[in-house]
Amino acid sequence: MSDDLNNISTPIDDRLYRLEGRVPVRCTLAEFAKSMQEDEKRILAQATIDNMQVSTIFIGIDQNWGGGDPLLFETVVFGLPDDLQPRWSFSSWDEAMEIHNLLVATLTDHGAEPLLGEIRRKAEAGG
Repeated sequence: MSDDLNNISTPIDDRLYRLEGRVPVRCTLAEFAKSMQEDEKRILAQATIDNMQVSTIFIGIDQNWGGGDPLLFETVVFGLPDDLQPRWSFSSWDEAMEIHNLLVATLTDHGAEPLLGEIRRKAEAGG
């Protein structure tokens, strides 16, 4: 990377992470940008079940703006109805993979209806 990139400062500098193995570590913008170029540093797992895809990734930017543990991993199910776009956020690799595997097993064993029902119930309850 050029020296220019190493000297860039952003308002989210304190929210940038890269992975060392399965462990997120704080990093500079240049380190973040370099690590995000590698699929194995971003994509934890992807699975296709019927017309849906469960995708779990390392975001690398802390999404927990309210404080607490950084939220750096995200799981999304693509292929659900347009009005339902659930996202699950996590602080650790293990948490993210646990839910990823649970979603894949649920969709494989029971189809989308139980998941859709749960998502709709939570949306109606405001959470």
